[in-house]
Amino acid sequence: MNQKKLLSALLIAVLCTVGSLAYAGAQARIVGTVTDAGGKPLEGVTVTITTPKLGKFKVVVTSDKDGKWGTILNDSTIPYDYLFEKKGYMPTKQNKKVGIGSEGTLDIQMLTQDQAIEKGVVKTSVDPYTEAFNGAVDKFQAGDLDGALAGARKALELGPDKPGAWDMATKVAAARKDWDLVIEWGEKALALEADNTSLYGPLMEAYKAKGDKARAADYEKKFIAANPDKPEILYNQAVDFYNKGNFKEAEPLLRKIVENKPDYANAHFLLGMCCVNLNKIPDMKKHLSEYIKLDPSGKEVGTAKEMPAGGGISTSWLKPSCMESALPFIAAR
Repeated sequence: MNQKKLLSALLIAVLCTVGSLAYAGAQARIVGTVTDAGGKPLEGVTVTITTPKLGKFKVVVTSDKDGKWGTILNDSTIPYDYLFEKKGYMPTKQNKKVGIGSEGTLDIQMLTQDQAIEKGVVKTSVDPYTEAFNGAVDKFQAGDLDGALAGARKALELGPDKPGAWDMATKVAAARKDWDLVIEWGEKALALEADNTSLYGPLMEAYKAKGDKARAADYEKKFIAANPDKPEILYNQAVDFYNKGNFKEAEPLLRKIVENKPDYANAHFLLGMCCVNLNKIPDMKKHLSEYIKLDPSGKEVGTAKEMPAGGGISTSWLKPSCMESALPFIAAR
């Protein structure tokens, strides 16, 4: 080998050596421990190390049974991103730069999603439909029926396939006595969720208000069948029996009401009137007195006070004015 070639070879060797030394001189080490919220080591946490400075560069390591992890950084002149991931925990990302030739430490505490929300680290995201739905319900409960209706329309726009949106909207419309909307939205709600018995009441009232007796009667039957033990249903049945002179049939229904709902004033009054007709004077006194106590300004108080202790019952007392239809309007729940 001539001198010129020898010098060239030596120059290449020197350059390679210097380059290797420079590269090695830029190395550093990073280590750390991953724990849970209680400080216990987390095994099996995946640590993915990347940096935009080196394009496709990526190193993946995993924490051991003691939660420890570590790796060599060949070029510590730049910062790296560290992504910590484990099933059941919130991903955690950190950026850190380690000094050349040194050892850096990056300890991480990982939280479950519930823990992160509780600590305020992350906030739950609410989708637009849920936000509109909840907003409408809040306004309804606050008595803002106009705001509730606007929110209900928004919820229907965002969730046209959601039965809950149509159910809520129907009940808002019913509270406003907007019977056309009750019918439109209520029927749509039942088309999506046929077993939603809570809509029978509003639809019954809506069809009554619109003069559709057949549809009203249909929903009345469904409403009664779905709510056989509701005090309002029992009371309505008792009214029907009473007005037909079937006092023996009305009495047990009314007794069941006052047993389960002792503050139902009209039930006490009607039961007292039944007892008059059945010649059960002590019971008459008891229930009429209870009616007066529960509703001292009630429209039947005068009749209750005038009722004689026994005998000589006037037929004008047998059909008190509180015998109006008792089928209830079902408010939104």
